Amino acid sequence: PIIGTVARYDPQKDHLNLLTALSIVKKKKFKFICLLIGYKINTNNQQLMSDIKRLKISNNIKLLGQKNNISEVMNGLDLHILSSSYGEGFPNVVAEAMACGTPCIVTNVGDSALVVGNNGWIVPPKNSNKLAGAIQDALNKKKANNNWIRRCKDARSKIKHKFNISKIINSYNKYWLEVYKIKN
Repeated sequence: PIIGTVARYDPQKDHLNLLTALSIVKKKKFKFICLLIGYKINTNNQQLMSDIKRLKISNNIKLLGQKNNISEVMNGLDLHILSSSYGEGFPNVVAEAMACGTPCIVTNVGDSALVVGNNGWIVPPKNSNKLAGAIQDALNKKKANNNWIRRCKDARSKIKHKFNISKIINSYNKYWLEVYKIKN
């Protein structure tokens, strides 16, 4: 399976939590490749390279750097993970992954849980063991084909119906009309 995360290298995105969880998953004999995509996600990042080496997951991690073709990347993933520890608002990257039919695991930060809902896995931030458990559960479900195709379709459908641009524009218009009425 191909796991991925699209997130710039920043303490907020908590790559160390993700890498630690992946090392736990590897120790449980799961086979996977994890693509890390984003700003400062490359071999020049000494801290990232050190963490990957120390956790003994070098053969499982591919650093792809910043990409402009995110929809193509998302369509190539079996699972997307957002391991943020704080500071998320509405995580567009999770909605983008789900719109591509890619199930997600997220930490319960900002609106991540709202976006994923029952279509994915939600774990506490800064908890590598829970994150590893969610990854293992997802990989087991994919391997067993335990309604995986349905899960992928449901993820896409949720974004299409709940977060489509027309709905968002209508919500903004309604909100701003209410604000206008209050001020006048």
